[in-house]
Amino acid sequence: MTVRLKLTLWYSAVVSLTLIAFSFILYTFLSYSMVQEIDRELAGRAVGVVRSIKVVGPNWFRQQQIVLPDVDVFGYPNTYLQVVDPYGRLVAKSSNLSNQTLPLSEDTLKLGVTGQSFYEWLQVGGQRIRTYNYPLMAEHRVVGLLQVGQPFSGIQAALNRLKWLLWLLSGLMILAAGSIGWWLARTALRPVEEITKTAALIRQELNLHQRIAWEGPNDELGRLSATLNGMLDSLEAAYRELEESHAAQRRFVADVSHELKTPLTTIRGNIDLLRKMGDEHPAIRQEALADIASEAERMSRLVSDMLVLARADAGLTLSLQPLPVVQILQQVGRQAKILAGQINFKIDIDERCKDTYIMADPDYVKQLLLILLDNAFKFTPPAGTVELSVACGGDRVQVLVKDTGMGIDPGELNRIFERFYRSDKSRPVGGTGLGLSIAKWIAEQHRAEISVESELKKGSVFKVTFPVLKQMHE
Repeated sequence: MTVRLKLTLWYSAVVSLTLIAFSFILYTFLSYSMVQEIDRELAGRAVGVVRSIKVVGPNWFRQQQIVLPDVDVFGYPNTYLQVVDPYGRLVAKSSNLSNQTLPLSEDTLKLGVTGQSFYEWLQVGGQRIRTYNYPLMAEHRVVGLLQVGQPFSGIQAALNRLKWLLWLLSGLMILAAGSIGWWLARTALRPVEEITKTAALIRQELNLHQRIAWEGPNDELGRLSATLNGMLDSLEAAYRELEESHAAQRRFVADVSHELKTPLTTIRGNIDLLRKMGDEHPAIRQEALADIASEAERMSRLVSDMLVLARADAGLTLSLQPLPVVQILQQVGRQAKILAGQINFKIDIDERCKDTYIMADPDYVKQLLLILLDNAFKFTPPAGTVELSVACGGDRVQVLVKDTGMGIDPGELNRIFERFYRSDKSRPVGGTGLGLSIAKWIAEQHRAEISVESELKKGSVFKVTFPVLKQMHE
């Protein structure tokens, strides 16, 4: 059963119950009102008859008697009057009764003898008659019973016509309500159908760029459309990220295969050479062993870098602690002097950094800076200069790694932090192509910003900006 049909049925059911309840109340109220009006009229006729009764006697000729008026004077074509004595014998009746009399039951006679007036329904000649029984009193005793009746058939016919009219109108109103309810439900749910069609189209075509068009007010359906569009935005973003992740994963696997293939090929070739040459050529043997050792070391670095990135992809979170800036820079400077070789290496630490602390993992901060310094040493000729400097001020600590090397092409600056990316100028120097990716991840873990500026044949400047923890004094 569709929602539209359910809403129509509910709407029709509510209208039907309302109309039935209204019709029942109206019919009952009118019926009761008409009966009450008849009762008041019958009581008034009875009072008029009683007021015209005369009591005669007693004297020595006869006992006390009640002289009744001509009841026809108080009668109307639709009003019947009848008087009986305490024993139920007919004393007088209106002429419109003709040869008939109003029925008198023993219960009615007994109740009338008690002196109580009351109403009752009688059946005379196939019609219902509303009757008012009024006891006639003389010297505090009941000497007769006056019955005033009026047929209810005319009123009953009118009530029957009203009943059928109410049924007819109710039926027509229910049909109209069902039709209107169906139209209203269709109109109200038309946007839902459009939303459903759009969602089905998106599912069939896998077109996450499409959105639900809504030009109506910001009601429930408007908010539903906005929510679904927001969900589609999230799905599109997630799907895009998933595609990018799969693409990166495929590139990663391809790059790893390529990077491992070269040293493995070199190692296998040298092993074959050793098997053939044996100990006959000691010089060749030493060169082959050196190549094997070099390629094995390269593979070891590659696996180590891949392990770091794998941990990063798995959601590794570094444990940060307050770290003095001067201390970590001095340690990195001492190790960098060993790596510099023939390159002129300088270190410059701002005096304001003496009491400056950052939240950092000391091992990973060292790795970050050593990656940048190692790259600078690789791409700087022996006569060149590499400088490590740090400046402190405000809420930032800025670390710069400057070199006078070959520089980076401007078109490659936005790609150097990608995994396994190496420009053509860097390939002769060697490396895994993962160092800067690791450096970027470490910087992000420390809520630091890393950037690069470079000019071909003039050198590069890598800048890492750390947020300051606080100033601490000895």
